[in-house]
Amino acid sequence: MNNYHHGNLKEELIECACRLCDRDGYTKLSIRSLAKESGVSQTAPYRHFETKECVYAAVATVGFKKLNELVFFENPKKITKKKLVTNASKYIAFGLKNAHTYDLMFGTAVGNFADYPDLLKSANGTYDNMRKSFANLADEPEEVIAFKCITLWSMLHGLVGIIRKVNVVGDDYDDNSGPISSANIIANNLDEHLDKVITGLISN
Repeated sequence: MNNYHHGNLKEELIECACRLCDRDGYTKLSIRSLAKESGVSQTAPYRHFETKECVYAAVATVGFKKLNELVFFENPKKITKKKLVTNASKYIAFGLKNAHTYDLMFGTAVGNFADYPDLLKSANGTYDNMRKSFANLADEPEEVIAFKCITLWSMLHGLVGIIRKVNVVGDDYDDNSGPISSANIIANNLDEHLDKVITGLISN
């Protein structure tokens, strides 16, 4: 068993926790499982994480940073509607590809983000970039921009969950009376749907 000869044990533990979360889901992630997977003593992680929630917060922080790097790397001042549609599509793709981490980021396993400054900063960065994008596309009061930003974010978050369900059900679902059929149409024409929604938000 390895004990404290790592160059940066905390960073290695966070990387390991992210892998465990991606692989097994955050509900299977514990300080005990983290120690075992990392090859360190059971007490080693406690030098960096007082509780399991601290581990969750670290993983969620990495998740938000990756999301921001993927989706909002452009200068918001140079944003166009087309880029916003592309970014929205990337957001959904991130949520689908990183389902376990996404659930941790937006679930309730981590209580008050304010208790974890790095997490709060990275989470707020997602909203801030989206808000700045709308501010540069629509000349409207701040409260209107904020409303439109939250509306889009809510829709994207909802689509992640709905499309995940569509992917589980598959193509064999043939009940045209339920929401899955409509969701399947959106999933297969996602950019077109996003373009219509974002166009409406910008112009109305």
